[in-house]
Amino acid sequence: MTRALIVDDKEENLYYLQALLGSSGFAVETARHGAEALVKARLAPPDIVVSDLLMPVMDGYTLLRHWKADPRLSRVPFIVYTATYTEAEDERLALDLGADAFILKPAEPEMFLARLREVRSGNTAAVPVRPRMPSGDEKELLKVYSETLIRKLEEKTLQLEHANQTLQEDIARRTLIEEQLRESEERLRATFEQAAVGIAHVAPDGRFLRVNDKLCEITGYTREELTALTFHQLTLVEDRADGDSARLAMLARQQTNFTSEKRYRRKNGDIFWGNLVTTLLRDAAGEPKYFISVIADITERKKLEEQFLRAQRLESIGTLAGGIAHDLNNLLTPVLMGVGLLKLSAVDEGTGRVLDTIERSARRGTELLKQVLSFARGVAGERVPINPALVIREIEAIVRNTFPRNLTFEIRIGKDLWTVTGDPTQLNQVLLNLSVNARDAMPDGGLLAINARNTEVDAQAAARQQAVSPGRYVLIEVSDTGCGISRENLNRIFDPFFTTKESGKGTGLGLSTTLGIVRSHGGFLSVQSEPGQGSTFSIFLPAHKEVGPVATPAEQVRELPRGRGETILVVDDEATVIGITRHTLETFGYRVLTASDGAQAVAQYAAHRQEIAVVLTDLMMPVMDGVALAAALKRIDPGVQVIGASGLESPNGTSRPPIAGVDRYLSKPYAPDALLRAISKTLAGRVPSKPQA
Repeated sequence: MTRALIVDDKEENLYYLQALLGSSGFAVETARHGAEALVKARLAPPDIVVSDLLMPVMDGYTLLRHWKADPRLSRVPFIVYTATYTEAEDERLALDLGADAFILKPAEPEMFLARLREVRSGNTAAVPVRPRMPSGDEKELLKVYSETLIRKLEEKTLQLEHANQTLQEDIARRTLIEEQLRESEERLRATFEQAAVGIAHVAPDGRFLRVNDKLCEITGYTREELTALTFHQLTLVEDRADGDSARLAMLARQQTNFTSEKRYRRKNGDIFWGNLVTTLLRDAAGEPKYFISVIADITERKKLEEQFLRAQRLESIGTLAGGIAHDLNNLLTPVLMGVGLLKLSAVDEGTGRVLDTIERSARRGTELLKQVLSFARGVAGERVPINPALVIREIEAIVRNTFPRNLTFEIRIGKDLWTVTGDPTQLNQVLLNLSVNARDAMPDGGLLAINARNTEVDAQAAARQQAVSPGRYVLIEVSDTGCGISRENLNRIFDPFFTTKESGKGTGLGLSTTLGIVRSHGGFLSVQSEPGQGSTFSIFLPAHKEVGPVATPAEQVRELPRGRGETILVVDDEATVIGITRHTLETFGYRVLTASDGAQAVAQYAAHRQEIAVVLTDLMMPVMDGVALAAALKRIDPGVQVIGASGLESPNGTSRPPIAGVDRYLSKPYAPDALLRAISKTLAGRVPSKPQA
């Protein structure tokens, strides 16, 4: 470690340089004047010396002359740091006497440290200058010296009156210089007090000795209150151990400084994070005087770090949700396929109702999985015409079945409600997010109401929103009689990660996600709330251009296409999926070959290439997955038609994903009609393979 000797008669200057150099890795020694500095340096020469010029007992110029004349010290770099001798002649004299650098006070810390390192790295041997010894006859020399002394005394006697006058003027000048020096010291003290970080002098036992205004601002205590406390008392109990051990280690000379990020408690009880840098200041005898601690409030930075980690956790949840969705959709596929096949058979009315119930439950499970993926991973489906009333009815079922019984739920849907274009799963998520927030705002019960009606947005109202056009809109209002939202929070509720809920009970993403979905549908969102008066969120969605009713699934039933003996290769690692898919295809006139992974499928295709018309493969399988299988089959036969099936959502929300080698996408769980139509469309667009040479 580099040893630095600081020579200055002002305590504030010593404190500033000691704190600056100590926090930069220097071991610092101090002296109050040149004579003390020479004694200390000759006992233990430092690596570099920084000296003031104006000092009592021995000034800096005299110290510099003695320093460079000492063989042991002449090689040690000498830096003059002065606020008094600032003229060019002063600098020239210092450099002529051998100074390595001349710096004016006050200097910026970065510039000062850079100059210090520059001088230290460029250190060269100094050549000591010794006075020339007298020569000639000693008696004659003494005579000449005596005559000269007498002449000088006579001259001095004649000039005594003038000297007295000059002395008075010199005293006045010195007074002025001292006043300027005091002003400089006051500026330094003001800099200490106005620092952007908290600074404290702390006794070896942990008591505050001196603090600046910024530390009072950070902690909420007055100076008097802080000086009656210890650092230990301010520190959160869980974070005290490392600070106490570091203090003891510095007192025992086991370490020179301590840096950490700790939690502290303000006067009002709030907890804040502080970045702490502590250095121990010792006296001339090496005994501990006090710690110099610099504290910066890093609470906001810690909040950002926590938000980043929370986002990473949500990403992990999304990955987990994808795996669960894949497995559950594989389980639901045989259910939907089996129900579809049974409904094609002649069944009595009671059995038909049971099958309808099973089918609705399976499809509801599928929709719930889509909602999980939509929230966790941002997966979205195709934009289609939607009847908002159906989405509201789905939310009604969730609310009535899962929300506390002390909540009253009401819905009012206007007559002939217009349709909108959008993603049903995302709009379901919007209403569910707002309903959950309303539930949380009414822990003791209340009224949750969802109202929907047609409305017109004029040009003036549209101009108040971003990128919104006037015209027909469907207005959906979600109202509650809960605690309401304060005015200061109302402008922040849509910010990502902002939440007023307790830790662990909210992510701060619900309203941000809701706003993003509404805007992505071309709509806008407004909120009205008063503390204690409840809240109303108004969702405006553009009406579909062709306003009219949306066909129900029952109205969309068409005759299912049949095969003509074409061979379909079905590849899936789930035996139940293979079994039900094979049975369905064979029922509708297809021949079926099967494989449980991609490697088996390649072997099957190589053996039956001329027979196989379409390959239906799961995309997620062991050994060789569907993506690798599709690529391998395309290399064998570029004309092969591959339908990729997966329990996850399509990568781009359409039936044609951006996956090399896959011609069509089929989302699990699929019903017989979806499977048969996908194969029929694929066969219709198939190009016959060229025979092998």
